[in-house]
Amino acid sequence: MSQKQGVAPGLSPGGKIWLDKVRSLVLGKLIKSGGAGSVYLLPGAPAQVAKLYHPHLDRAANRRKLEAMLELTPELPDQLENGKRYVQIAWPQAAVFDGQGGFAGFVMPLLDMAQTAELEQVLQERQARAAGLPTGLGPKLTLAANLAAVIDALHQQQHYVVDLKPVNLRFYRDSLYIAMLDCDGFSIQGHAERFPAEQFTVDYLAPEFQRKGMPAGAEMAQDRFALAVVIFQLLNFGIHPYSGRPANAQVATDIPGRIRDGCYAYGIKRHKLLAPNATSGHALMPPELRAMFDRAFSPSPKPQRPSAADWAQLLRGYAQRSGGKLVVCGVNAEHQHFAGLGCAACARDKVIGAAAQASVVAQQQMLAQSQSRSQPQPRSTRRTAPGQAPVSIPIPIPLAGNTGGGITGKGWAVVVLLIVLFLIGFTAWISSSDESSNRARLQAQARQAAGLEVFGWRQRKTGGYLPSDARKALRSLSQAVSKGDDGAVTRGLQLLYRSAQEKSSSYKGDATRARLRTTLMEGLGAMPGHDSKLADTYQDQLLADPLDHLAAAAMGRMHLSLNEPQAARQYFEQAVWAHPTDGVAWLGIAATALMRGGDEQDAVNLVALAQLTAYRYAVENAMPTEPGEPADNGAVRTAERMSRAANVLRMVQAGPYEKRWDKALADGALLAEKLKALPPLPDQPASVLRETMTTVGYGALDEEQATGENRLTLSIAADGTLTYAAAQLPMEPQLNKVILDSIQRWTYLPAVKHGQLQDAKAEVLVRYRNGRVSFVPAEVRVSPEE
Repeated sequence: MSQKQGVAPGLSPGGKIWLDKVRSLVLGKLIKSGGAGSVYLLPGAPAQVAKLYHPHLDRAANRRKLEAMLELTPELPDQLENGKRYVQIAWPQAAVFDGQGGFAGFVMPLLDMAQTAELEQVLQERQARAAGLPTGLGPKLTLAANLAAVIDALHQQQHYVVDLKPVNLRFYRDSLYIAMLDCDGFSIQGHAERFPAEQFTVDYLAPEFQRKGMPAGAEMAQDRFALAVVIFQLLNFGIHPYSGRPANAQVATDIPGRIRDGCYAYGIKRHKLLAPNATSGHALMPPELRAMFDRAFSPSPKPQRPSAADWAQLLRGYAQRSGGKLVVCGVNAEHQHFAGLGCAACARDKVIGAAAQASVVAQQQMLAQSQSRSQPQPRSTRRTAPGQAPVSIPIPIPLAGNTGGGITGKGWAVVVLLIVLFLIGFTAWISSSDESSNRARLQAQARQAAGLEVFGWRQRKTGGYLPSDARKALRSLSQAVSKGDDGAVTRGLQLLYRSAQEKSSSYKGDATRARLRTTLMEGLGAMPGHDSKLADTYQDQLLADPLDHLAAAAMGRMHLSLNEPQAARQYFEQAVWAHPTDGVAWLGIAATALMRGGDEQDAVNLVALAQLTAYRYAVENAMPTEPGEPADNGAVRTAERMSRAANVLRMVQAGPYEKRWDKALADGALLAEKLKALPPLPDQPASVLRETMTTVGYGALDEEQATGENRLTLSIAADGTLTYAAAQLPMEPQLNKVILDSIQRWTYLPAVKHGQLQDAKAEVLVRYRNGRVSFVPAEVRVSPEE
C-alpha cells in the first residue's frame, strides 16, 4: 500500500507492530481508513484492533496526546452481560511502534459494528421500525441515561467530545449500551496542555459560540449544550429544541440562527416568537424534566446548564423499571408514558391522523368546488321557513378519473389554512396550563377510580445480581477504603459476600475434585502468554457456565499478558461476581489497576481486600482429613494459592511493573491487617433517613379527605432498598400518588443485628392537611406471631 494512501512503509497487512521491545503483533485486514489514520484487525489479539497514524501527521504531538489518554482513562469498563462483552468506548490501551522503534499509533478494543446502530436512526420512528430498532419511550430513556453516564465519565477526566451529535454516536441493539468511537478526535486533557477537537456541528453548537466560534477552555459548556439537545431529541420524537413555527418573518429560518437568538419553543414559559411543533410531546413530560431542559436552553448570558452527571442521575430514575415512573400505555401496548401524565405518542398519532384526515377532507371539498364550477348546477325550488338555514342538495362527485379544473391556488391556500388552524388549536389544547381545567380533569379521574384506594407498592422482581452490580461494588469498596469509611467497607463486603449464596455453578459438589480442578487450571491457565486454543476452551466454559470463576480468572491473566488491562479487568470482575469469597480473583483486579492507568492506591486497596477476603474464607480451601488427623481450616492452602497467584501476576507484568507490584503487595498486606481489626456494624433497626422525608404538597380533591393521618409499613432489604410499602387505611388516588413519589426519593437504612445486615420493616406516619403531606418515623408494631 503506498504512502499516498496514508500508511507508512512496512505498516500494511502482514507487517509487524511492536508493543514493546519484546512483544509484537502482525497486522491483519484493513477495516477503515480516515483522515487521521488506518485501522487494522489483529489476528494475534482478536479482541483488539490497531490504529496507525498517517505518516505526514505530527508524530510527537500524537504521541503526547496518546500518553495523556492512557494516563487519564475514563471509568468506562466493558459491560459483561449474559456471557457477552459490550465495549462502551474504543479508548486506546497501549502505544505501538514500527520496526525502527518509531511511534506508529495505538491498540484499542474491537467494537462489533454489526451489533450496533447509529443513534440517529432511533430519532425517526419510521426509520427505526425499518431497521428493527426500539421506538418506545422506555428504550429511549435508557439510551439517554447511558449516554449521559458515558459523557460524565469522560468529563471526570476533563476530556470532551465537542462534536457531539446523534450521527456520531452508536449503541448496541440488544443491550442499549452506548458505543463511543474515534476517541482520539475528542478534546483531550494532557500535562499542562490541551489537545483540541478539530470539528463541531452548528446545529449542536451552543448559542454563545454561534457568532464568534468556540474559544479554548469552553469545551465543557459546549458538551453540556449538545448533550441536552440530543436528549431532547431522544425523548421528543427527534424534534430539535430550536425548531417550531415562527410568529413573523423576523425569526431566523435556520436552526443555528434560532440557537443564536435563543428561540427555544418548548419551555415552561412559552416563547413569544416561536410556537412548538404540533407533534411535540413536551407538554406531557414531568415538571422536573422540563425544568432541566429550561436550564439547558436558557438564553441568559451565563446559563447554568445541567452537567452530564445531573442528566444521568435524573434519567436513571425514569429508565429503571423498578422506579415505576414510566408506565405502559393502556391504549397502545407499544407506547410508554410518564406516570400520572398522558401518552405523548398517542397524542402525536392523533395530531398526525387528524391532520391527514383534514387534508383529505379539504382536498375533497376543493375538488367538489372545482367540479361544481365546471358543470351546470340544477336549481332547487325548495323554500326555507323564516329563520331556517337554506338546505343544499349534494350532487355526487366522481373522485376517480376526474378531469375537472383541479385545485386552484386559492384552493390550496384554504387546504393549508385548515390544517394549520387545526394543528394550532390542538397544540394549544394539549399545552394548556389552565388550573381549573386541570382540577376538573383530576376530579374526574378520582371519580373514575371509584373513590378511595388502599396504597400498596411492590418492587418489581430484579434480574438478580449481575456482573455490572459487582463491578460497581468493587469500585465503591476501593473508594471507601481510600476515604477511611469503615462502615461502608464492612457493609459493602457483607453484601458482596452474600451474593455468593444466591449462585450455583459446576464447582459446587465434591470438594476434593473441585480442589484438583483448581490446581490444574491455575497451574496451566495461570502461566503468562496467550494460547488461542486454551482461550477458546475457557471461552466455551464461560458460555456454558458464566459462574466458572476459574475460567474467568484464567482469561484475565491471558489478557494481562497481551497488555490488555481493561479486558483483563472485565474477566477478573466476572470471577469476583461468580465467587466473591475467592481472594485470588481480587488480586487480578489489583494487577490491572497498575497496568490500566498506574493507579497505585487502587491497587493497594484491592490487594488489601483480597488478603482480607482470603483470610475470612480460608475454610473454602480446606481439604478432607483422615481419621485422627487435626482438622484442616484451609489457612495453609489459602496462603499457598494467594502466594502462587501473586507470583504469576508478577511474571505477567514485565519490566518496571514487577517492583511496583511488589510494593503494592507489601502495602496491601499492611492495610489488610487494619481492615481485619475493623469493629462490627452496630445494631440498629431498619429506618428512613430523616433528612430525606420532606414535606410535599398535593391538590386535595375531596374536602372530606383533605385532613387525616395514616400509617405506612415499609419492607427494607439488607442492601438498603425498599421492596414493599403498604398503607393501613384507604386514601384518595391523588394522595396515594404523592406518597408513591415520596417513598421512591427517600434514603433507607437497613437493619443490623449481631453485626449482620438483615431484611426488616419500618413504619412511617403520614399526616396530611390543607394540601400538605408530612412524614414522621413511627415505632414498628410487632405481632406475637412475628
